[in-house]
Amino acid sequence: MIAIRTASERAALRMPPIRPTIHTIPASGELVYEPALSFPRHATAQQVIDALRMMRPGDQSVYYLFVTGEEDRLVGVVSLRQIVTAAPDTRLEALMSPEVVSLPATMPAEEQAHILGDSGFLALPVVDEAGRLVGSLDATELLDTVEEEATEDMYRLAGVAADEEIARPITHAARDRIFWLVINLATAFLAAAVVSQFTGVIAQAAMLAAFMPVVAGQGGNAGTQTLTFIVRSLALGAVSFRNARQTLLRELFIGVCNGLSIGLLVGLIGWLWQGNAALGIVIGLAMLGNLILASLAGVIVPLTLKALKIDPALASSIFVTTVTDVCGFALFLGLGALALGMGHL
Repeated sequence: MIAIRTASERAALRMPPIRPTIHTIPASGELVYEPALSFPRHATAQQVIDALRMMRPGDQSVYYLFVTGEEDRLVGVVSLRQIVTAAPDTRLEALMSPEVVSLPATMPAEEQAHILGDSGFLALPVVDEAGRLVGSLDATELLDTVEEEATEDMYRLAGVAADEEIARPITHAARDRIFWLVINLATAFLAAAVVSQFTGVIAQAAMLAAFMPVVAGQGGNAGTQTLTFIVRSLALGAVSFRNARQTLLRELFIGVCNGLSIGLLVGLIGWLWQGNAALGIVIGLAMLGNLILASLAGVIVPLTLKALKIDPALASSIFVTTVTDVCGFALFLGLGALALGMGHL
């Protein structure tokens, strides 16, 4: 059988071979970039196919082929499917899409990851200030990075070293954890100092002591919910100083809604359990106030730490817990003292 080639195929076969340019950018410390494969805009589909065949298997993960113009400036992108189905002598500039979503090399890694995640592409090109192609960001690598960062954030919120693993020496793990335990101990004594100011009130109305863990515990849980959401949103770039006011108002409204619901429920339980309506009002109001403060602290604390260039995931939980414990006890026992003075407890 004799293969009959068209004139364009014969012309394409006579064209000189062309080599792709591989652009490599060093890792930023947070993201690992992949080399970007590019061809000049005047290259033909056949030249690109021949060049790809010359590459060794595993040399390069090719999702898209980037097209460059003068001085390696990115001018377009073309898919492998377009290359394979095009006529051999078709130039890349005729196949490429000039609308390319690219990432500035100077952009923070978190923003780059956010844009790639929202784009739906498998990879995005990275360009320098002059628009020259310098590398690409791979979605597969991004998933690994996001998983690592999520694990680190989870560990830090719990006061555990980011590199903690089961094979780590016990002495090293204990040393890293004890620092935050000592800090937490100091804040616990602060809460104890607040309670000590109301010993007379507790002595006269012992039933208040039974509800103290309820107020503090619910406040701590609400603060942790808000804090976890804010810290993760900061890491993903969804929350920043630009929308801090909107975020604060949102969480404040959530705190009011939850405070009213939980406050009403726990107040009703306190009233029915102890047979004292005043006690129900005291614990309900204290719960409302503490859940509102917990929501505010869950936003303000991580944003403040970020403004101070401190990782919000590292120390936020201790400060938020301190706010909910101290304020929760002060609100509850203060309202209890007021009700006691009015003769209702």
